[in-house]
Parts: sequence; C-alpha cells; structure tokens
Amino acid sequence: MQPVLVLTILGVAILLFATGWLRMDLVSLLILLTLPLFGLLTADQAFSAFSNPAVITVAAMFILSAAIANTGVTAHLGRWILGFAGQNEIRLILAIMLLTAVSSAFINNIGAAAVLLPMVTGIAKKTGIPASRLLIPLAFGSLVGGVCTLIGTPPNILINELMLEYTGQQFSMFEFAPLGIIITLLSITYMLLIGRHLLPSNRSATVSQLNQVKAYVSDILIKQDSNYVGKSLLDSRLEADFHLRIRSLMREQLKITAPRKSIILKAGDILFVEGEPEQLLKLKKNAEIEVVPEREKIWKVKGSETSRVVEVALTPTNELVGRTLREVHFHDTHGLNVLAIWRRGEPVVKRVDHVVLKFGDLLLIEGAENKILHLADKHDFLLLGGINQDSYLPTKGPVALLIMLGVILLASSGIFPIMQAAAVGAVLMVLTRCISLSNAYESINWPVIMLIAGTLPLGMAMEVSGASEILAELMTSLAGPWATLSVLFLITMLLTCVMSNAATAVLLAPVAFDLSVHFGVNPQPLFMAVALASSTCFMTPVSHQSNALVVGPGGYRFIDFLKVGTPLNLLVWICASLTIPLLFPF
Repeated sequence: MQPVLVLTILGVAILLFATGWLRMDLVSLLILLTLPLFGLLTADQAFSAFSNPAVITVAAMFILSAAIANTGVTAHLGRWILGFAGQNEIRLILAIMLLTAVSSAFINNIGAAAVLLPMVTGIAKKTGIPASRLLIPLAFGSLVGGVCTLIGTPPNILINELMLEYTGQQFSMFEFAPLGIIITLLSITYMLLIGRHLLPSNRSATVSQLNQVKAYVSDILIKQDSNYVGKSLLDSRLEADFHLRIRSLMREQLKITAPRKSIILKAGDILFVEGEPEQLLKLKKNAEIEVVPEREKIWKVKGSETSRVVEVALTPTNELVGRTLREVHFHDTHGLNVLAIWRRGEPVVKRVDHVVLKFGDLLLIEGAENKILHLADKHDFLLLGGINQDSYLPTKGPVALLIMLGVILLASSGIFPIMQAAAVGAVLMVLTRCISLSNAYESINWPVIMLIAGTLPLGMAMEVSGASEILAELMTSLAGPWATLSVLFLITMLLTCVMSNAATAVLLAPVAFDLSVHFGVNPQPLFMAVALASSTCFMTPVSHQSNALVVGPGGYRFIDFLKVGTPLNLLVWICASLTIPLLFPF
C-alpha cells in the first residue's frame, strides 16, 4: 500500500509542477507536510531535510556567487573577453558561450547568466545584432558550464550528497569536468554550425517592444484655448469618455505621477495616457488637445532628478514573483511607474497593476534615475541598459576571487567537505565585506532552498517504501545497464522540461541507486546520468531558470526553445549515453 501511496503523491506533485497551478516551492512544502500525515515518514525524518548538507551547500553557493557578482569580477571579465569579438555574430556567440560556461563552472549558473545578461543586451544594441540572436546562447552556455564542476549547479551538489548517503561514494570537485567539457564543446559547435540558423531575429526585441507600447500609450498636450482648461481631471471626463488611464501629468518640467482626480488642468499640461489603440485614435481627433510629437523624453522630477524610461527583468529571488504590483504598492514604495510588461515575447499592457508577475518577466519602467539604480542594486532587478550601473564594490574583486579559489582548493583536496568549505567561504565573503550580511541573506534563492528541502523527503519516502525499487524493476525489465542508463537519462531530461531540475534530481536519485543494486554495478554512472540530464534541458523556457531569464529580454516564444533546444538535447542524450559508461565504468 505504501509504494502506491508514494507513487500517487509523486504523480500529483509532477502534475502540479508541470501545470504551474501552484508555485514549485509551495508544492514541495505540501509534499513535506503530506508524508508525515500519511505515516510514510516521521515528522523528524521529513523536516530533517532542512539540515541536509546539500541544502546548506546550495545556500552557501548562492552567497558566494552573489559576492563574486557584487564585486564586478564576472562583468569585468566579460567586457574584456567580448571586446575581442567585435561585431561578428559568430565570434560573439562563441565568446558568450565560452565566457558563460567558464563562469558557470565556478559560480551558480543562474547567477552567471544574470550578471552577464545586461552586458550582452548592451552589446546587442551597440552592434545592431538582435538580442534574440545572443541570449539563447547565453542561457545554454550557463547550463553546459554548470555541469563541469561539483559546485556549478544545484543538481550536481544534490546528486553528490544523495550518492554519499545511499552508497558511501561521492564525486570529487572536478570529476564532472571531462564529461562536462565534452558536452560544452558539443553544444558550442552545434550552436555555431546549426543552432544559430534556428535562432529568431527579433530586430530588435527592445525596439519592437517599444513600438508595441506606442500602440497603447501617448502624450497629449492641453491646448491654450481648450475647454478642458480650468476643469478637474474628473470633470474633464477624458478617462471616462475615451476609456483611458492617465498615468502622469507634466507641468512646467515637474512630473506628477498618478495625478489626483481633483487636480485642475492648465493650458500646456502634458498628459501621459494609456488605452486601446482605437480609443487613442479617437482622442487624437479631439480639437481640444494636441498629440505631443515623438521625441526622447527626459523629464525633471522635483527639480533635480532625471526621469528615464528603461527596461528591467525580474530575477529568481525578486520579491515581485508571484505577486502583483498593486499588492506590493510598487509605485508608493519605489516612486516608479510600470508602463508595460512582457511575458514570453508578448506584451501585457492592460491593467498592469493586476498582472501576477513571473520570473523572467520584462518590465518597462519610468521614473527618477537614482530610484531606478536603487531598484536594480537593492531589489533584484536586472537593468537592461539605458543607465550606467557600476559595480557595487569593485575594489573587493581580488579578495572575492581568493576566497572562491580557497573554497575550490579546500573542497577538491578533501581537506574540508564541500558543505563546510562553501559555508566558510560564504562567511569570509561577509567578514571581508565583499557582500553585506543583508545582501547575503537576500542573495539566497529561498524558493529553490524550500523546493529542495521539500522534495528531499519524497525521495527518502520512495526509497523507504520501495516505490523507487518498483520503478527500477520496470526499467530493468527492458534492457541491460548501458541501455537502462540511456533510458534513465531520457526520462530525467523529459521530466526537467516541466519541473524543477533540482526536484527531478532528488526524485530520480533513489531510482538510480536501486538500478545499481539490481544490476550489481557501480552506482556512479547512473547518478552521473541523473545529474547531467537534470541540468542540460534546453527544450523549454521553464526547464531551467537561465532559460526563463532570457525570455523577456529576447522576446522569445515557447517554440523558439523547442526549435533550437530539441536537436541539441538529442545530441547531448546520444553523447552522454555513449560516454558516461566509458568515463565511469559499470
């Protein structure tokens, strides 16, 4: 009965992960609470996952990665290397993928992609190459680079700890490297020869998006002899008659955001309005107003602050993920206006305050330059050009690099286990002020931590109840260990298309163990297959956070990842199925 119950919970969890009806971290917490409720695990066993070394290691790696980014090390290296690529698209793709892969091998791969994203979008604007031609290579480079070391991606850390728990064996820091380098070179070669021909050319994603916004927003000037002069905004009935929303009012170089309905209109007032295109066309025929000609609009706010319109992307740890702008009182809190939202290449311009935001959304915001910079620095938004954003603590770069090198040496030499080395490194980053304590806490991707801690007990329940053994027996009835490894890789890869790669790794680790017991073979190749497959899914924008991160800035659709990623995944699957048993013999 217990195996059936565990497999039922597993099936429901996969359904919830795939549909997105609930957030992934909430699903994992429901799993954690359900297992003791049905007597599949004790409460102590279920909640012990929060003290699992993998959870602590992943949290510490988030801090280490944030400290490296905070000191500008990765961005500086990126500017130096990409400077050699010039304006040639092939050289740029090569440089971007190599740089991202190398960075992702030693810092969290989503962190590497997030740091390099603004720089790559800036290069796209300068060179005239569409950002959509460069950002999928950026995302894919971070994925393949992450599998090259033990610390490059959370699934590697999880699989290592779970293999140690199940078998007493573990991987060394660079034991992933030979296979990871082969996959990285294969991926770069594919992208240069085949993949780049499948990339969309949204020329440019940014320009097209701004043009889309112009279909819904306009600036209008209240004429000198207009009947609106002397009336309140409410009495003018501009909003009611034309079904518009008045975002802001500019009067004598003073910008008034979200003006009150009681404000009295004056001649020369400029109103920033939003509405349906047909309503704006009707408004433009109104003799009482005049449409302001297109131009670069940089207003003065409160006499000294420069107001700009820029694009920002949400990061995985952003407080807005899963919430609406209205819920967090975005304008009141930050003093900024959100003019439009893009999701998967499509604009969302109506009632933006009511849109539940998701990771990877792109926001067009308007407001004071210093407030935009504060938003990017302190609230986990990626600023995509328009304003120069310097590294927060560039003088600490050498210190951060030395600490990171120390962590790698301690872990690879076996002096400290990876959990202890990463934790010591994270504390040293704070003590040496490479990152502040508050920023260190903020840098931890808590949804990922909760996701891992919540799904670890399900993996434990699968092993204890015998559910993983049942799944293993179904797989072993098909073929021998080599072919079964290939099937396990394929199943892991497909599951990662619809659910978190960390959750996939946790749930299939006990199956890998039972397969090794059934065949009486070395467990390392089977665990390696799960680790690699869960970190190299290129086929969907939801299969990895690096993919989701570039959707908005690149203006991508779901089908773009399917077209570019599916051939690469097939190549990686074939390559891994052939090489894993050679590098890690059964």
